[in-house]
Amino acid sequence: MFQKKVTLKGLAAILLFSIAVSMVGGNSLTVAAGKERYKSSYLKYVKQQQKKSRKKLYYAIISASDGKMPVLLITTTDAWMKSSKNAVQAGVYSYSDGRVIYITDMQSTGSGYPLLRHGKYIISGWHHSSQRLMVSGATGHMESVDGFGIDNAKCHKKSWIIANGKKQNYSAKNISMKKACAQDYYSNAYEKGGKAIIFKKAPARTAQ
Repeated sequence: MFQKKVTLKGLAAILLFSIAVSMVGGNSLTVAAGKERYKSSYLKYVKQQQKKSRKKLYYAIISASDGKMPVLLITTTDAWMKSSKNAVQAGVYSYSDGRVIYITDMQSTGSGYPLLRHGKYIISGWHHSSQRLMVSGATGHMESVDGFGIDNAKCHKKSWIIANGKKQNYSAKNISMKKACAQDYYSNAYEKGGKAIIFKKAPARTAQ
């Protein structure tokens, strides 16, 4: 009788374990399918934009968001650097409610500051300011710090949310030069393994 109880308990434990594994596996497959669907929609969108544009477009699909779902960046030949395939400016897009939506632009200054990806952030910068953006669904969360590297300059820490193309919950405060330098998002990301984003050529326009 005791052996039978143990066996039943063992079977129950195995069944529960199998269900748990199945649920985890199912969630992983759902996430993977979601990523592929997003990428497919992004590529279709890039092709549509290239047909409308007189300039050659370049794009990148990267996992830089809250939840690690892909986001899309599109730049033009004006901001793309042929030698490195990096860019200093790009529009950032997300996928929400079954469509591709524009979040905001990220802009660096000069070829020495290509757009970076570090963790869940897209980062831009130049000598005296830097910004980082995290995308979450249809919303962008932006932070910036400026003023560092300028003698006697006032330094600021700013943050805001971008929703429906508009800034919301904007806040700004003065910070010390020391703190501004310590919070330079671009330098910190570069030193901690941030990678310049590589852009690909958009599919060629087809003749009508």
